[in-house]
Formats: sequence, structure tokens, C-alpha cells
Amino acid sequence: MWIITTSGFLSVVQNLNSTGPEDALLVRGRVRADLERFADFAAGRGARSAVVESPDADYGFRLTTSREVLAAFVAERVAALDYPNFKSEIYKADPVRENVYEDAWAVLHGLRNVRA
Repeated sequence: MWIITTSGFLSVVQNLNSTGPEDALLVRGRVRADLERFADFAAGRGARSAVVESPDADYGFRLTTSREVLAAFVAERVAALDYPNFKSEIYKADPVRENVYEDAWAVLHGLRNVRA
């Protein structure tokens, strides 16, 4: 799952390598600060997990969390949503990131032709 918010871009998958609970998720990021913001959120819920750098991986930064913490993170982002246009909100916060998100939006716009 990709999560693209005003606080960053995360990729989340089941953590098959976890020695912890079965519900462990691997949260990955390309920008360390994005993952650090998520780690700070998790720490506020008593679930601090260190950001590990994986320079040879597609996503250079990762940490393990629970489904409960991730669900709380998403719920908080939904509750805080107070803008009418996502791209404009990103531009106000970080014009460079907005350019990258705009490129992703343009590519994903191609889904309008998918009929499945």
C-alpha cells in the first residue's frame, strides 16, 4: 500500500521477516524525514521503532510497526484533513515535493482508461 500525505510518502507491506507479532508491517520510505515523522507518531503511542537505512534497497529507509499503529496514523491524517486541494496543500508546504507528486498524479491519471 502506498500512503501519500502532506507529511510524506510511505510504502507499507506485510513484514515477512519479522520475528515479532504476526501483524507486523514493514513501513518503507525514500525520504528519511518521512519515515522519521511516522516513527515519532508511533513513539507517541509507545511503539518506537528505529529507522533502519537500507541503501541498496528500492526504499532506502524502513521500520517495523503494527497494523494498529498504522491504522491510527491513517485515521489521524483523515481527521486532520482540512484542505480542498491536495496538490495545492503540498505546494504550500514543499514545492519540490509537489513537483514529484504532480508527476505521480499525471502517471496515475492514466487509470481513468482502465475498465476493470
